[in-house]
Amino acid sequence: MIFLYTVLCLILFTLLFIPGFVTNKYLSQKKLFQVPDLFLGFILFIFIGTIFSIFFIKFIPLQYLWISSYLLLLILSTTHFIISKDTFLDIFSISMIRNILIFCIVFLLTLTIRYFNPDIIDTEKIMELMILTAVMDMKSIIPDDLWYHNEGIKYYYFGYFVFSSVPKMLSFESNIAYNFILPTVISYSSLVLIHFTQLLFEQLKIKKNFILFFIFSFIFIFFLSPIASFVEFMSHLSIGSNAFYKFIDINGIDKLPNIKLFWPDDHWWWFSISRIISYNRTDFILSDYTINEFPAFSLILGDIHPHILAIPFVLLSIYLTILIFKNAYKHKEFHYMSIFQLAIIFLFTILINPWYLIPILWLFVLNLLFYEYYIGVKPRVFIKSIIQKCLPLLLTGIVVILFLNPSDQLKFPFISFVKVSSQLVHLIIYWSLIFSPILLFSIIKIFKNGFSKNQFLQNCFVFLFFSIVLTLVSMRVFNAELFVNYVLVLIAFSLIIPILIIFTKQLYDKNNYLDLTIIISVLSGVLVVYGSEFIFIVDSFNNRMNTIFKFYFFVYLLISIFSVYFLYRIYLSLSKKIFIIFITIFLIFIVPSFWWTISALNSRFEEQKGVRGLDGLSYLIDDEKELISFIKNNTQTEDIILETVGRAYSKTNFIPASTGRATVLGWPNHEIQWRGSANIINDLKYKIDLFYQDPNNNMDLIKEYNIKYVILSKNDILINKYDENEFIKSFDLIYENKEYKFFMTK
Repeated sequence: MIFLYTVLCLILFTLLFIPGFVTNKYLSQKKLFQVPDLFLGFILFIFIGTIFSIFFIKFIPLQYLWISSYLLLLILSTTHFIISKDTFLDIFSISMIRNILIFCIVFLLTLTIRYFNPDIIDTEKIMELMILTAVMDMKSIIPDDLWYHNEGIKYYYFGYFVFSSVPKMLSFESNIAYNFILPTVISYSSLVLIHFTQLLFEQLKIKKNFILFFIFSFIFIFFLSPIASFVEFMSHLSIGSNAFYKFIDINGIDKLPNIKLFWPDDHWWWFSISRIISYNRTDFILSDYTINEFPAFSLILGDIHPHILAIPFVLLSIYLTILIFKNAYKHKEFHYMSIFQLAIIFLFTILINPWYLIPILWLFVLNLLFYEYYIGVKPRVFIKSIIQKCLPLLLTGIVVILFLNPSDQLKFPFISFVKVSSQLVHLIIYWSLIFSPILLFSIIKIFKNGFSKNQFLQNCFVFLFFSIVLTLVSMRVFNAELFVNYVLVLIAFSLIIPILIIFTKQLYDKNNYLDLTIIISVLSGVLVVYGSEFIFIVDSFNNRMNTIFKFYFFVYLLISIFSVYFLYRIYLSLSKKIFIIFITIFLIFIVPSFWWTISALNSRFEEQKGVRGLDGLSYLIDDEKELISFIKNNTQTEDIILETVGRAYSKTNFIPASTGRATVLGWPNHEIQWRGSANIINDLKYKIDLFYQDPNNNMDLIKEYNIKYVILSKNDILINKYDENEFIKSFDLIYENKEYKFFMTK
């Protein structure tokens, strides 16, 4: 069955190269950029499916809408291909076959990783399954929240809608579809990386090592970890003093008493690396708790959060931005249709995860500012031109935030100042591995080309001046440790940013347009990281946790792409003696990163609780599976089923998440985050708790929420210590096993 599922998915995905090929031919004629054929076909498919769903979801089941969209797109594109003068040799070119093979190989590789650890449990996976199930069963354009008595979901669900399209066509259950989504995301991301590789190799004017460069780029982005893995590696070899690990200050990474290299005993040891950026002291009034995931971590964790689902669209947005400005510099002409092309991809990206709106828009704006400065327009024309070119992206962002964004998590005043800054050592061990090749290449080039020391110092002082002014406005909180750290962070960025600015100026003078656009894009990412030291987006947490989480993830993708490129440029310029030194240093830091990934994967494989395969709920006991099956077969999707309120990040409220039947309330802390109504949610939780403590005297809950069924578990009876016979009198028992009783309300 697994083999059949996989083959059917790959066939449906790969057939989309036909509409992609036909559309790319049209884009070429209009002098627009080509998107990878397979990915473009998928984008067209989900675009048509979205339009169909908006207008017909209330009348036609979602599965048939997806099938209709797929067939319509395939028929139209195939018909156009047949009546055109193209031959099968045109469509089945070497590059097309290569792309299809890479897509399939990456898909199978990622699916294999999911095969060895398919369990939908721990972290927020049950929540993600709930959203996925709701989306795959939805009967309106806003799916029901299965954890909040059939209210609409108040979270970013568009990514689940998009990537569940093919599994829904094939009638996959959501617990199976879950494990096909991550392979789909990574496979489409690999296609964009192929186009990036082509672009960079055109710049280098070489043809050999193309596949090796792509493979290394793919590994670098999706399978390597930050320098923190080096510290973790030392810890598992019992190298270093306790004072060293106290200085590093990463919760969970301490000096181990014994060597535990292959393989660590604790299955969750690898999780610490995603919580590097932090400052927590018991004797200080404020703390700085953040999340700093990166692609390899997310791949190993195996969740399908919106920041992961958006990866291929983020990469494509970066790719199109680079092409737009590279061509604008080269031809001294800005192609406005290219901006609309970018706006469409931008729309998909921020519909999947609105947090990417700001870094992508900033990437475009900074490139635009440098471009307008380069062509030397007058100030009035400068402002007018920037407004005109930014308008499509701005309007797209405004429409999504105001009208299409299902969540109201942002809070007034929407932007606030950071009170506690990051520790410099944490910034170094998170960013240094991917940023070092770019910085090293930039330093080599600016010294080789020559630069004015006065110009460098002037840039440093200007940067420091504005940083200090911003600090005074922000009224951040200091102790002695934080103040020293703050000064060090300022000094570090005041050296890095001027280096990039000077290198940018040199690339201007040499008319090296691709490298120019790349360095400006890298600068945009560095400024996003630095900006996160001063400003954060205000949400329900009222701290910078999500700002660091989402912005760092975007910048990690952005810088990783170009880091490999500049690493290769350095490699090509080295003599044999220096090459040996370079490779030695490189291996010292890269080997622990490979070790971390392999060891973390092994820990995940060992930790899996169910049967290896693609069923994410195989770990459930037979009684739980039987209850789920009974509910699916004997109730209607609109029925509301009452169960006890679950605790977040645990195996609770999995029944609505897997059956598609809503309960009254699940995972209250997440519902509070999404809806911002703590009093209402907490009051509802209190009512449900009262009901399970004394159902006969709290029957108003049944009528108030139109509850048709009630679940009573063995655990509920043990906790509440009441006679289950008294509970049975109030309802009709229609199913029971050793662990559960399932009642219909009278």
